[in-house]
Amino acid sequence: MILKTDRTGRSIPEWLRTCCCFILLLMTSLASAREPYQDETGRCREVVLDQGVKTIQLYREGWPLSYPVIRLEGDVPLVLEFDDLSSDSPTLYYRLVHCNADWTPSMLTEYEYLQGYTEDQITGGRHSFNTYYNYMHYSLTLPNENTRFLVSGNYLLVVFKDVGETPVSFTRRFMVTESSVNIEASAHIPDLIHYKGCCQEVDFRVSHPGTDINDPYGETHASIYQNGLWDLGIEGLLPYMVNSNELVYDFQEENIFPGGNEYRFFDTKNTRIPTYYVQSIDYVDPYFHFQLKPDEANAPHLYFSQEDINGRYAIEAEGARDPAIESDYVFVHFRLNMPLPLDGSVYIAGALTFWQFSEMNEMEYLAEEGAYIKTLLLKQGVYNYRYLFLPAFSGQFDVAEIEGSHAETENEYLILFHHRPPGTRYDRLLGHQVIRSNQ
Repeated sequence: MILKTDRTGRSIPEWLRTCCCFILLLMTSLASAREPYQDETGRCREVVLDQGVKTIQLYREGWPLSYPVIRLEGDVPLVLEFDDLSSDSPTLYYRLVHCNADWTPSMLTEYEYLQGYTEDQITGGRHSFNTYYNYMHYSLTLPNENTRFLVSGNYLLVVFKDVGETPVSFTRRFMVTESSVNIEASAHIPDLIHYKGCCQEVDFRVSHPGTDINDPYGETHASIYQNGLWDLGIEGLLPYMVNSNELVYDFQEENIFPGGNEYRFFDTKNTRIPTYYVQSIDYVDPYFHFQLKPDEANAPHLYFSQEDINGRYAIEAEGARDPAIESDYVFVHFRLNMPLPLDGSVYIAGALTFWQFSEMNEMEYLAEEGAYIKTLLLKQGVYNYRYLFLPAFSGQFDVAEIEGSHAETENEYLILFHHRPPGTRYDRLLGHQVIRSNQ
C-alpha cells in the first residue's frame, strides 16, 4: 500500500486520501449545483427567468394588494395569477420549498412540511378574450385539495416547465404564520437628528405569552421589509431588551430605512382617451402604445404628497367584465429628462418590473434627447413606479438621487418574527405585522 505523510509526519493510507478527495469533489459539485433561483449564499430569491411570463401576482384571496401571508390554520388561501405570452403554451408545474428565516432552504423534507403532492400541474389556463395581444392566463390557489401546509415558516413557490434548458420559469416568496404572538409596531421619524429629514425608524415589541423563548438571542430572528421589496430589508434583528414574555426591538440606527418619496403613477385602463400622466395613445398595428408624460428628477428638498399603492399595480380595463383575460397588453414608453447622464445605471422599479434589476428595466440614455428612455410591455391597469439609481462600481441603490428621500413619505413595513426552539430543525414563523409610516 502506498503511504504518504501529513504535516506531523504520520502516514496517511492511500484509500483515506482517495476518500478525502472524493468528499472534496462532492462538496464542490454540490456548491456549484445551486438552483437557478439561489444566490451565491444559497438564499432562495424571487426571479423571473422566462421572459414570456408577465403580470405575476401572489396575494391573499380577495385582497389583490395584500402581502402573501396566510395563517397555518383557518385562513383564506393564497392566489397566484400570471400570464404566459409565449405561443407554445408549455405544460406548467409548481413545487414548494420550505425555507429558514434567512431564506436558505430548510432541512425538512417535503413530506415533513407538505401533505399531498410535492409537485403538481397548474391547470385551467384561460385564453385572452377580445385582445390584440394573445396570452394564456393561469391561476393557482394554495393550499388546495392536492397540497396542504403542515408547518409554518418562509416558503418559495417555484413554477417550472417540463421542457427547455431553463425549466424554472419564475419563483415567488410567501409566508405561513402560526399567529401565536402579538406584534405592536410603529414607523416614525427617527430619534437621531441626522436621520430625521430623510429616513424612517421602525420600532416594535413582540409579546409571546404561552410561548417559551429561553434564549431570545439564539432562538429568534426578526426581519423588516419596506413595501414588499425583499432587497431593501433589515434581517436578523436581535432584541434590544428582554422583558417577561416580551421582546423589545427599539433601536436608533439598526432599524432605519430611507423614506424615499411617494411613487409615480400612470393609468392605461382606457385605450381611447389619455388619462393620468399619459401624454398620448397611438395604435401602431397591431398594438397600442402609451407615451407617458416626461418625468423630471425630484428636487432633493421637496416632498410631494400624493396617494399611491406603494409600488404595486392593479389590473383593470375600461368596460371589461373579467379584467384577468380582457385586459390587453400595451407598450408603455417612459422618459426621464436628465441634462447629463449619471455615473451609473437607472432602473424603472416597482412591482411592474417584478422588483428585478436587469436589462429588462434598465433605461438607456440618449444624449441627443437629454433623457433616459425605456419601453415596457404591460397589461392594462393602474401602476406605481419609481426610478432607482445604481452608482457605478457599487452594489447599493441610491433611492434619493432621482426621487429624493423624506421622513414624511407614507411607506408600508412588513415585520416577520421567527423562532427555532432547541432541538428543532426549522424556523417557525410565529407572527407578522404590517404597518404604515406616520400613522
